Amino acid sequence: MRKAMLAVAGILAAVSGCTPAATSGGQERLADIPLPGQSWALKDGVVTAEEYRAAVDRFVSCIRDAGYAVDDPVRSPVDNLTLIYDIKPSGKPDVYNEAVQACNLSHLSLVEPTFVESEQQVMDEVLRTAVTDCLRRQGVSLTGKERNLKDYSAAAKDEVPVVNCVTGEWPTVYPDLPATVPIRF
Repeated sequence: MRKAMLAVAGILAAVSGCTPAATSGGQERLADIPLPGQSWALKDGVVTAEEYRAAVDRFVSCIRDAGYAVDDPVRSPVDNLTLIYDIKPSGKPDVYNEAVQACNLSHLSLVEPTFVESEQQVMDEVLRTAVTDCLRRQGVSLTGKERNLKDYSAAAKDEVPVVNCVTGEWPTVYPDLPATVPIRF
């Protein structure tokens, strides 16, 4: 079950962080992407916190309408912006994955990164302490002023140890939060 959730999280992260390539080899503009379920939030190029929350609510409703249980979204301690939730997969994996992908593309795939990447990300203090300790155990020199993933990545000169520390410490620090950990640098 946990592997299925992590697989879906990987799919969502891959889709939500990318703008599709155009047939000409360049990147398409948001206006060129046929996502009518998201255009209401994207049309002015800015996604507000209220629009993001509405998009997440639409996504969660879509998943529930497809017959899957979804926890109520909570704010991620990784950035204090992203709303996270567990989806309970059931039935055939390909049908489940198609339903999640369809809901994501209809409601959230571009809204979420547009909102999150435009805001100041600040990691929750409890997670910052755990990530700091983890990175220091690996020999990474930190200033103590790191507040988000970009700061940690710059100090480590690599994203991999930061991702490993966040995902490694997450279950210990937040055992009651959703298992998926969306990470955006």
